[in-house]
Amino acid sequence: MDKVLETLKKYDRSTDGTIGVAEMKRIICALDTSDFWTEEKVRSVMKYAGADASGRIGLEQLCQSLEGSRSYEEVRQAIRDIMDSPGWDDGSYGPLLIRLAWHSSGTYSKADGSGGSNGATMRYSLEASDPENGGLKAAREYLEQVKVKFPWLSYSDLWVLAACVALEHTGGPKVPFRGGRVDAPESQAQKPGRLPGAEHGLEPGFELDEEGRLKGWEKTAQHIRDVFGRMGFSDKEAVALIAGGHVYGRCHTESSGYAGAWVENPTRFSNEYAADLVGDKWIAVEHDTKMPDGGPVPEEVRPAPGKRQYIDLSKYMPEEEEEAARQAPDATAFPPGRYRCASQWVNCRESPDVSSAIIGRFNQEEVLSLVAVKIFSTAVRGQTERGGWVSIVGSGGKNLFERIGGLDVKSLMGRYRAVASGGALYYSTPGGETTGRTKLNDEFCVSDIHIGAGGEILGKRADPGDGMGSWIMIFSPSSGLSAEMVIKGWNETPRKAILGQTGHQMMLVTDMCLLWDPGFREHVEVYAEDEELLKADFGKAFQRLTELGCAWSADKGAMSGIHHKMAASGCPVMGGN
Repeated sequence: MDKVLETLKKYDRSTDGTIGVAEMKRIICALDTSDFWTEEKVRSVMKYAGADASGRIGLEQLCQSLEGSRSYEEVRQAIRDIMDSPGWDDGSYGPLLIRLAWHSSGTYSKADGSGGSNGATMRYSLEASDPENGGLKAAREYLEQVKVKFPWLSYSDLWVLAACVALEHTGGPKVPFRGGRVDAPESQAQKPGRLPGAEHGLEPGFELDEEGRLKGWEKTAQHIRDVFGRMGFSDKEAVALIAGGHVYGRCHTESSGYAGAWVENPTRFSNEYAADLVGDKWIAVEHDTKMPDGGPVPEEVRPAPGKRQYIDLSKYMPEEEEEAARQAPDATAFPPGRYRCASQWVNCRESPDVSSAIIGRFNQEEVLSLVAVKIFSTAVRGQTERGGWVSIVGSGGKNLFERIGGLDVKSLMGRYRAVASGGALYYSTPGGETTGRTKLNDEFCVSDIHIGAGGEILGKRADPGDGMGSWIMIFSPSSGLSAEMVIKGWNETPRKAILGQTGHQMMLVTDMCLLWDPGFREHVEVYAEDEELLKADFGKAFQRLTELGCAWSADKGAMSGIHHKMAASGCPVMGGN
């Protein structure tokens, strides 16, 4: 950075030792001829570095800021801050970011070292247009907000680091990250055909063998071996990468033609993919296939016309009768209070009814305040302080949450949003007369909490607005939740029902080949029984995948790391003088 500062000072034509947006844009665009660096983005970088209102910053301050910003932990935190989003798919961008790194890395060829993560060549239309990369434009665009904040970070490193953060954030393996990837020019973009094709090798039509396998599946299995073998992976590594990767996310007909998620919770690492692949029954479907009940393929897992996939038959199989009738739990054993999630994950629904829409999920070890508890047949349900209902004890008798204490005043202080249709009532004192009400969706800050003997919860408004200084009703046993607590990463904007949550699951033909091919199946069966082994093997394989072709990787071919270097003469600020 000292040399950068020295060069900037040498060609400085200002009278005060500062640089502005226009000059900075000329420098950057001379070094990076892509269309990425608009004036708005340069201005954003300058502002982050500490530029004044006019957009100018001292040369020394600029260099110090850029030098100090080279912290991967800061980048990690910036990625974590944007990871969860209630409005995106299943409530998280994590699966999409994992897929971006996987696909940008999966073009590698050990024969000549071309392709791979070192280059981020999916930025270019040739590679981005690969049908297997459908939908990944959203991931690339979503990460631009991080790229602008940390311009020193290459796209190649950003995409891989984002996936590493996503894996860790979702309970997956902690994959070691090493920076140093260099973005490549368009000439090194890979043409479509290097990534696995879901139906590659299948015979035309919809002919099945006696075991329900689509004709030609053997060629599809060989295609999987060819793709992973080109990168230097064994059968075991291929299964680990697929079983670990396909536990995340879902397919969309508008992107790939396929539809549905591989597992019930596609935002959390598990071995459910392997366990369900081996343990469940699967049926081949097309867009217009009739299901065993005579109805159409469920919309959640219905492929586009011309596409073929498999779906889980579990939803069409009658549930086994209970061996013995269970008695309803004792309600007094589950009073309102602080509860910790004891299951790998638990659905949060709009209402106590288990058929109501899913609005999110809570993961193991997360702690919630449950303000109300109700018994429904053999299940116990609790209403969370942030809205929605969870099962404390499931209908089958499994304990999903454990109580760790009573309601805690401190944990209930914070920001709230009025959710009662007429707004939340407020009072001069707890138990006093009503003096007004907020409007629906009004947000307010609470600096003190009162928990009444009857179970009502009121919060003292601390910020300006209707009822400032008054006690606002947050919850009462008679009217329910009047205001929900606003939790970062959960409901900064009101949560809505997550689409595609009917519980149907799907598998692509390439997934089914892991079950049908003996060489692949032996590894699937092991992972179906051992989640920790899958986690470890997937982590190792994913690190290797995302380092293929990098300068420090053992998997480096003749073309690895050879990127175009732009020649420059003179100072770009001064037009070469």
